[in-house]
Amino acid sequence: MSDCYLSGGSWCPPNTDWSYYMIENLSLHKATTRLERPSRFRSRTTKLLFSAFFLLLTTVATTVTSAGNAYADDASSNPIVTLISTKSGLGYWQVASDGAVYSYGDARYFGGANNIRLRQPVVSGVRHPSGNGYWLVGADGGIFAYGDARFFGSAADIRLNQPIVGMAATPTGNGYWLVAADGGIFSYGDARFYGSAGDIRLNQPVVGMAATPTGNGYWLVAADGGIFSYGDARFYGSAGSIRLNQPVVGIVSSPSGNGYLLVAADGGIFAYGDAQFYGSTGGIRLNQPVVAMAGTPTGNGYWLVALDGGVFAYGDARFYGRAAYTPPPKTGYSYILPRNAAKSSLSAPHHDYPALDISVASGTPFYAITGGKVTRVDQPSGCGLGYILQGNDGAQYTYCHASKYGAASGTTVTPGQQLGLTGNTGSSTGPHLHIQIRYSGLRCPQSLVTAIYNSTPVPAIGSLPTGGCIS
Repeated sequence: MSDCYLSGGSWCPPNTDWSYYMIENLSLHKATTRLERPSRFRSRTTKLLFSAFFLLLTTVATTVTSAGNAYADDASSNPIVTLISTKSGLGYWQVASDGAVYSYGDARYFGGANNIRLRQPVVSGVRHPSGNGYWLVGADGGIFAYGDARFFGSAADIRLNQPIVGMAATPTGNGYWLVAADGGIFSYGDARFYGSAGDIRLNQPVVGMAATPTGNGYWLVAADGGIFSYGDARFYGSAGSIRLNQPVVGIVSSPSGNGYLLVAADGGIFAYGDAQFYGSTGGIRLNQPVVAMAGTPTGNGYWLVALDGGVFAYGDARFYGRAAYTPPPKTGYSYILPRNAAKSSLSAPHHDYPALDISVASGTPFYAITGGKVTRVDQPSGCGLGYILQGNDGAQYTYCHASKYGAASGTTVTPGQQLGLTGNTGSSTGPHLHIQIRYSGLRCPQSLVTAIYNSTPVPAIGSLPTGGCIS
């Protein structure tokens, strides 16, 4: 592997000596418990003893369940966004976009944000170093602290240019970092700022971060596999020069800090430095994309988690259970503007990252591209007035620069339902409608919007490119 490292957080050129493998003939097994009754009891006393023993087992099981742990096939009403390993590696938490937390193995339940009216969906989380708590973070930078995890600050009141996509904790547990899609870093508590990619013109948005074991540095990873290293974080290689089948969605540091793993939305694994490869879902047809990964404390295994809660365990990582999210039936798609209202091409590239800007007169109605639930956005220095639409297809659609809202946050909308009126609010140089699609990273909307407009077959969201639409 390359030993390239530039001080000050400069990006190093991608390493062509990369490790990417696919596992074949993977068998997934669901853990089950079965009590087999003997075909005959030799005496009434034996039968009574067995009954008493069975009652005791039932009582114990009920007690464990009431402690807050969840078990296999728990139903989640929202997509899973991350998986957090316990300190021992003998369990994990799954976190849904509504802030619900599901606990498996030796993972204790400390609380969740699913009973809170969130301004933006939860996008990530991290364990407290003690193992007795965790933080969750929303796309708006809101922080939710549970157990030993303390609140040290948030970006919820900051006008973000791009949403928060990940976080990492310091080894003391007395601070944390947040990272935005544009590579901006926000430091709280004893977390020090070592640099950011906020002033770099990125080919693809940042999708996650990992801290070094010392807490004196961190890595950022972009959707194209590009790596940005800061502080004592060394560069060991990247997937930036590899033609990816699906975008990278996460990064995990090795326990020594002398390597890291990247995971793509198809479950492909890229190993660098002393990080070891133990398997991937790169050759498996997934029902839903992989959204995150977590490593075991030994560094000899890892878990991948998909949007529907599916868990894939490799190396010394064991399967302890999962939450099951079933996306609602697809309800179709609808064009986002009145026909012929656009004053610019629907295939025009975006100036900065995968997105589409459609020039249109202020006050033009704009519509839900698909069915789902909407959340209002108000970012004067960025998106302006707009919406985030969590689509029934599993994708997240963001509309920006509106002049007027037409639907309240939390409203369930159908395809073609009016959301508001276009405008020129936020960071905008002229009246237009901005739309971006997030599905395991940002996707280029041009082919989807064009197909809907032309009434031709709509491409699958997961097939939309993550590059090639930037000017």
